[in-house]
Amino acid sequence: MEEVNNKSEQISGHFTCAVCLDVLYKPIVLVCGHVSCFWCCQNSMNMRKISHCPLCRHPYQHFPAICQTLHFLLKKLYPVSFDRRSIQTQEDEKHKTLGSSPDINSLATSDINSIGQSSDQSCEQVTVSDVTCAACKQLFYRPVVLNCGHVYCESFITIPTEGMLKCQVCECRHPSGLPKVCNELDHFLEEQFSSEYALRRNTLQLNQDQAQNKNLINEASTTQVPEPPFPTDESFLQWLLVHGSKFHLDVGCDMCGLCPIIGKRYQCKDCTEK
Repeated sequence: MEEVNNKSEQISGHFTCAVCLDVLYKPIVLVCGHVSCFWCCQNSMNMRKISHCPLCRHPYQHFPAICQTLHFLLKKLYPVSFDRRSIQTQEDEKHKTLGSSPDINSLATSDINSIGQSSDQSCEQVTVSDVTCAACKQLFYRPVVLNCGHVYCESFITIPTEGMLKCQVCECRHPSGLPKVCNELDHFLEEQFSSEYALRRNTLQLNQDQAQNKNLINEASTTQVPEPPFPTDESFLQWLLVHGSKFHLDVGCDMCGLCPIIGKRYQCKDCTEK
């Protein structure tokens, strides 16, 4: 009966642990963006030197905290499999010498914990409020997970010039460099909230374009005015003998403002010159 229920939940491949090949439980997101279960990541660590991601072999030294947002999202998406993993993990921890994993229910904030209160809700009842950025309070776009487990949109994460990156929620330092996008969560968001995700993408791209244009304007205002393409000293007469046919004295360009025009000159067919 349990196998039938698990099959009916149709667990997405995005949320299947690549180590144990089961639904993610107490997910850990490494700085490379890959996700695995708490104990799958813990057991794969090298306790004597630098550890490596079990998927891409990216090195890391800091074991991240459980991503609570992703944990309670999975609890809401797959309640049957989640309960099965919970019971299984508790039984396994009784025989472990390293102790037990953190109790997420006691650590979670009221906002995050509300995601998993109704364990009988299905994927269709997951709302945008379940997957919102800790900074902008909107749907995640290209989500990244800090070492503390809190999730942000990639655009809100920047490494400060001095010191380490610090979480805005818990003020914990992120010691592992700039985190990469968690593709598993990102793909789910794009599939589950396609219209909202597209709107977020367009909005952020527009903001980025405006910021780039502003930087270009600032750079242009501080850039020295280029020298004119014709000489202004004694060699002018010699230059004029060679380029005189392309030098239009006292004639300026109505478009760019170049005056005098040097090069080909065009007359508008719709305008009548005096």
